[in-house]
Amino acid sequence: MRCTKAERRQELLKTASEVILEYGIQKTTLDDIARRAGMAKTSLYYYFKEKDEIIRAIVRNVMEDLLASMRQAAAAGDTSEAKLCGLIEARYRYIATASSRATKEILQEFRSFSGLYARDLEYYQQAQKGLIEDIFRQGIGRGELKPVKNIELLALIIFSSMIGIDWTFTFDEQRERILEGLKQHMEIFFAGLRK
Repeated sequence: MRCTKAERRQELLKTASEVILEYGIQKTTLDDIARRAGMAKTSLYYYFKEKDEIIRAIVRNVMEDLLASMRQAAAAGDTSEAKLCGLIEARYRYIATASSRATKEILQEFRSFSGLYARDLEYYQQAQKGLIEDIFRQGIGRGELKPVKNIELLALIIFSSMIGIDWTFTFDEQRERILEGLKQHMEIFFAGLRK
């Protein structure tokens, strides 16, 4: 059975991810990706115009998976605190799993190329912040939380603190300790917001 162009494209992105995690962004060539995929480089152009397009697509796939994981975890909680703690835990478990497949050097290289996928990253960061805003709005709407003057600012502060911990969490040997600290931080935070 033949796969569709979209399915083949996803297979190629998986192959490209493997090659990039092995060689790094700069050292990986379209020839490397095509060779690993068992196709000619010219055939690869049918799916992608350039390596930058591949990198952006890989980042979008990772961000989509992360966002879906966070949504699922938030939906499983029965209180605002459980929803936000679930969202945070899902985010960091995803980061831990994803980062364990790459060396620190390759992760730093992805960071140095962030300008390449900055627009996509901004979109997904706004979506994650939106999830946090929704949790607060729902909690206030259910009468579980006190009204807040500026939900967007509150969500931005929480999300910014999460981003600030990303790099530390990725490389710290005591990830569970950091995750537990985040949960304690949320307990203290919600103690002040509960009615």
